Amino acid sequence: MKKTDILLKPVEKDSLYLKISDAIYSYIKLNNLQPEDKLPSERDMAAMLQTSRNSVREALRILEDRGLIYVKTGSGVFVRDPYGENRSITFRLTECTTEELQELQTILDHQAVLNAISRGTSEEKENLISIASELMEKYSHNIYSHTLDYSFHTKLYEMGRNKSIHQVIQGVRDTRFIQRENEDGENDSIWLETVPQHLQLAQAISQSNTPAALAAIDEILEHGFSLINHSK
Repeated sequence: MKKTDILLKPVEKDSLYLKISDAIYSYIKLNNLQPEDKLPSERDMAAMLQTSRNSVREALRILEDRGLIYVKTGSGVFVRDPYGENRSITFRLTECTTEELQELQTILDHQAVLNAISRGTSEEKENLISIASELMEKYSHNIYSHTLDYSFHTKLYEMGRNKSIHQVIQGVRDTRFIQRENEDGENDSIWLETVPQHLQLAQAISQSNTPAALAAIDEILEHGFSLINHSK
């Protein structure tokens, strides 16, 4: 582990496995780990999180089920390529304002939603509703999960069958995620407000209700970017 790594933080005991999986997800993002990068050992993660190895192992199973990591027996835990293949084009957005990023993501997310409506299978649409319902179940207990949110948007972009849109949006989302994670005194409750819109979006996609789907994604995006604007 490099001295510059941002360490995992201890978590509360409620919804333990989900909170541990979120903490590991945050570790991956904040340390900018790339596909095939190796995570700390179960023992080290358990020590950083001040929990048991069994709890860490269960959280890793959740992340593996969600497609974020994979476990190689005898070698350790590694970050998985969420796009299923190596990217042949690499680029970076520089000197972009928040407003410019919001305009770009809105255009791309609108197309992703349209693609999901027209290209997603019935099974995929039901799966999207299932993930959104899981988010809502946690929402009813005042719990938000980055892991479930990641799963929702990954499934949405995969349904659109356009890897370029998926990769660019994910880059913008990761940038926003890191900006929010670095805010002092902030917690995950700031994202709870968007959970009902995720279910509305999934249902609208399943019903091929384009206006409702675009309205829901706009509300989700507006909330996320408003947080960045208010922090300036």
